[in-house]
Amino acid sequence: MNLFSQADIEQKVGSFLKKEPSGVLEILGPTASGKSGFSIHIAKWIEKKLGKKCEIISVDSRQIFRGCDISSAKITEEEKFGIPHYGIDIADPTETFSVVQFQKYAFEKIEEILSRGNVPILCGGTMLWLDAISENYIFTDNPNEKSTQCGKPLWPILKIGMHCSRNRLYERLNLRSIQMFKNGMIEETQEMLKKSVSRSTLTSFGYQEIAAFLEGKISKEKALELNQKRNRNYAKRQLTWWRGREDILWVYAEDIVYK
Repeated sequence: MNLFSQADIEQKVGSFLKKEPSGVLEILGPTASGKSGFSIHIAKWIEKKLGKKCEIISVDSRQIFRGCDISSAKITEEEKFGIPHYGIDIADPTETFSVVQFQKYAFEKIEEILSRGNVPILCGGTMLWLDAISENYIFTDNPNEKSTQCGKPLWPILKIGMHCSRNRLYERLNLRSIQMFKNGMIEETQEMLKKSVSRSTLTSFGYQEIAAFLEGKISKEKALELNQKRNRNYAKRQLTWWRGREDILWVYAEDIVYK
């Protein structure tokens, strides 16, 4: 893996957008690697250096659901710094929302953003969904399978990956779980249980272990431990998905300076 500095990435973004005025940026990486913060940084950098406004599409299969705010580390209004965001709070947690539906949604949003003369930035860590957009996947009857067919990409796309050392990433994930528990994830789980959300929702959001705690089956400490493990395992799957990819420019996330 070749790692680039923040300055290198900024230079490559500038060159890409000057060459490809209708280009799309994609910022990806494992959970808790700093994608949202870097997408905001790049958006502000582009506006300052290139005079173009950016709009961000969250590509996160959990942030699409209303009410699942703490568990999905959903970006707040204050953290958006006035930059338009899409792909957030577009479905109810009792609904199903497939990659095929999101691909269609994202394609439409990208076209809308480009029609305004702005730069679309895809930002997220849901691997299949990101590739479905950038590689223009053609899906079979099973939309949850990784497609083996790709159409012609609809736009030039520059992919930037957030790289953290494994130890630092796991440290951030463990601390994030602790903060989530302090910030109301237990109460959020109680609200989800009232809505009779699906079993897959309970599992993917980490609500399952908290539900076990609320039922008296495990301790709060054990629920936290399981939640931390779940997040680490998800990060491993993300890194495995992107391993060996030559179409991603990796930036060392720990060296980024936000201005």
